[in-house]
Amino acid sequence: MRFATVRLGEETVPVLVTPSEGLISLRTFGLDSVRELVEAGPDVLAQVAAGSDTGSDAEPVGTLSDATAVLPPIPDPRRNVFCVGSNYRTHILEGDRPRDAPLPPVPVIFTKPYTSLSGHGAKVPLHPSATEKVDWEAEIAVVVGHGGINIAEEDVLDHVFGYALGNDVSARDLQRAGGDSRRQWFKGKSLDGHAPMGPTIVAADEIQDPAGIEVELRVNGQVRQRFQAKDMIHSISVIVSYLSRGMRLMPGDIVFTGTSDGVGLWHDPPIFLADGDVVEISSPQLGVLRNTFVDVDGLPEQ
Repeated sequence: MRFATVRLGEETVPVLVTPSEGLISLRTFGLDSVRELVEAGPDVLAQVAAGSDTGSDAEPVGTLSDATAVLPPIPDPRRNVFCVGSNYRTHILEGDRPRDAPLPPVPVIFTKPYTSLSGHGAKVPLHPSATEKVDWEAEIAVVVGHGGINIAEEDVLDHVFGYALGNDVSARDLQRAGGDSRRQWFKGKSLDGHAPMGPTIVAADEIQDPAGIEVELRVNGQVRQRFQAKDMIHSISVIVSYLSRGMRLMPGDIVFTGTSDGVGLWHDPPIFLADGDVVEISSPQLGVLRNTFVDVDGLPEQ
């Protein structure tokens, strides 16, 4: 099953996306948002699955191509998006760290506010008054289902609701404004619209082996990144377990799990996004997340 939040005309509708791209409103099942579905737990998820297969009331309200906008699957998480930095060896080695620098012994955590979220097809602002160096970072996003505290690594996948694609868009000049020893990760990662996510959340039971998730990022059709989840330094299970130590995770929490080599900053010379550039992130398991970057301050009309 895949879940999304779309705009049909002027109405925002949480939907189940069928294999034929039909949209079944979750309101048919008494749910007002994808987050509410996640919070409702596995029994309600099973009811949605059964009802979408057989229920006469679960007729599609349109198709994905009918949507006037595809929003982030969970536009209104209860708190910031959790993010992991330096989680691929190749990304560390392409940077300016010493070649023999030790790998991070635990996940490196920062956050992005939910105001940075944007959806598939959204125009992402470059914020020229704030930054001149906007970069891409393809990521695998994890959505927590059953929450908890001190979750054991071997139990983590039972706590995952699903997976999506993400782009940890980064303003490199803001990120590095404090100098090498005082990098402003939060500020550099948190501009409005700078966390595209989607196009849908793919339910966890559709992904037999999360380590096998494959991701490719293209800028204007040119491949810039290509990796698999198995290349992570810290696996999804390690990340989520670590986050939960002493800190309760909640249903609907979003975790971006890090990026590989191929970001614009470390090209020679560096490459940064410009007005009209199209960034497309694709995965055989998770679909295609496509965004156009535009030279405006603030969120443009979608």
